[in-house]
Amino acid sequence: MSNNIIEQPTDSTTQACVWVARLWADDVSVDDHTACNNWRRASKENEQAWQRVLKLQEQFTAVPDPKAVSELLGQNKNVSRRQFLSIAVVGLGLGALTTKMFTLNTRSPVDYATTKKGEIKNITLADGTKLSMNTSTRVDINIDQYNRQLMLHEGEIYIETTHHSTPFTVVSKDGVLQPLGTRFTVRLKGDQTKLSVFEGRVQIKPNHSDETRIIESGLGADFTQDSVINDYAADISSMAWTEHKIAVADMPLTEFIDELSRYRSGRLKANQKLASLTITGVFSLNNTDHILQQLTEILPVKLQSFTPYWVNIDPA
Repeated sequence: MSNNIIEQPTDSTTQACVWVARLWADDVSVDDHTACNNWRRASKENEQAWQRVLKLQEQFTAVPDPKAVSELLGQNKNVSRRQFLSIAVVGLGLGALTTKMFTLNTRSPVDYATTKKGEIKNITLADGTKLSMNTSTRVDINIDQYNRQLMLHEGEIYIETTHHSTPFTVVSKDGVLQPLGTRFTVRLKGDQTKLSVFEGRVQIKPNHSDETRIIESGLGADFTQDSVINDYAADISSMAWTEHKIAVADMPLTEFIDELSRYRSGRLKANQKLASLTITGVFSLNNTDHILQQLTEILPVKLQSFTPYWVNIDPA
């Protein structure tokens, strides 16, 4: 590897920017590619940083113009082309990562947490915050001395925050939530975000609005990127999933089946002729087959199973 490479920074994102710059250079060698691959394999954080920087490269089409590079290098003979590229790409990567709305602060590694369909996961974060993740959920976690931020990409989470000098925020595609010592759930559903507050208060700030709304304990609200569109009494039974249960009261059967399908792989559908039926009860999510069998015992319905992954519920 050439001796004119600038000193390797310690931050994974900055290192990734430097590696991209090296591989852009016109004197890149096989040893450079090998060293980069070894760095990517050295840790999960390195590979994640590499993928983020590649994505930014695609979004900003940031390959430097060769003529412009030559002119700039001509002004400073002490800076090699490779060094210039490294500096330029580090500036691009760090600038974009700190200004892009859906990217977290890069002063510390960001953790990524996911759940598969049917999986429910409980995590205690570094600051003591308790996080529960419902089925099919994906969250970025950035907790350090500078930040306390979660980014919800899909699914549903339950949070119990702790007292801390650094504000805590939850970011969704629709806006930013700032709890004030509280317990609450956030769910992405269709083209909106659903908030339910069970203790304390949570402030909502939609992305495309100057409006803020504080939701008090016992209340909930739906909001889009443009506004808060609905508020209502929070349903405590909606937290049952944190105990691996689904609790409903007079819920239309078709709606219940839609909820149950969130936890079950494959196709699960109820005949629309059953829309007038309702269901009340508490069911364990540990065995969705058992729930379906229970339905046939308490309601006039039958199961049509083509495969274990294709089940219809029809009138009996």
